[in-house]
Amino acid sequence: MKGLHKILFALLFVAMLFGYGCKPKDCHEDGTCAEDYRRMPLGEAKNYLYALPGSYWIYKNTVTGNLDTQVCVGFSFDTVIRKGTRNDTKHITVEYESIRRSVKSSYNNCIYYEATGFYNPDAIRPLNTILDRIGNSSGSNTVFLYPFDLGLSTSDGFSTSTCKGIDISMVIQGKIYTNVGKIDIDLDPVREKDCQKILLTTYYWAKDIGVIKKVINNCNFSWELIDYNIIK
Repeated sequence: MKGLHKILFALLFVAMLFGYGCKPKDCHEDGTCAEDYRRMPLGEAKNYLYALPGSYWIYKNTVTGNLDTQVCVGFSFDTVIRKGTRNDTKHITVEYESIRRSVKSSYNNCIYYEATGFYNPDAIRPLNTILDRIGNSSGSNTVFLYPFDLGLSTSDGFSTSTCKGIDISMVIQGKIYTNVGKIDIDLDPVREKDCQKILLTTYYWAKDIGVIKKVINNCNFSWELIDYNIIK
C-alpha cells in the first residue's frame, strides 16, 4: 500500500507541475468568453430626431423670402441586434436603436432619405449617433452628430461633418431656442435649387424640434424655421 501511495503522490505532483507550467487560454482568442450583451439606446439624440409622418417644418430664405415646407412622409424606429465576428469580439452582442425617415421638401422638390448609422461590434467603441441624409438626384451627407462634443467629427472620405459645440441661446425669426447643437459640413454634395455647387453648410439642431436653421455659406443665404408641428 505504501508503494501505491508513493506512485499516486508522484503522479499528483507531476500533474500539478504540468498545470502550473501551462498558461491558461485567453477566452478572447478562442471565443469561449461568456456573452457580453451591450444595450446602446439613442438616449437624448432621439429627442432631436423623432418626428412621425405628418410632422412639418416651414423655413424662410433669409435673402429671397421664399418658403420651404418640409414634411415627414415616412418614419420607422427599430431595435437592431448585431454580433461581433472577430475572435476577440464574437462574444459581444450589441443592441442599439435606429431611426429612418423620409422628409419631402416643397421648394427643392426632392425627398431627403435620412437614417441613423449602424454600429459595428467589431469596432468596440462608444456609440455616437449620426444621421445620414441622401438627397434624390444628388449626394449624401451627415447632418447630425451626437453628442454635441466640440470637435467630434465623422467622414465618408469625401466630406467631413464636425460638431462645433452648443449655443446656449439663439434667436431665430423672433423665437428663442436653447441648447442648440451646431454641425458643420465642409463639402456638402446635397444640392440646393438656388446653389448648384458643392456647399459649405451649417446645421443648427434644437431638442424636440429638429433643424431650426441651415446656413448655405457658399451662397450667402440661410433657411430659418418660422413654424413647425412635431408629432411624437
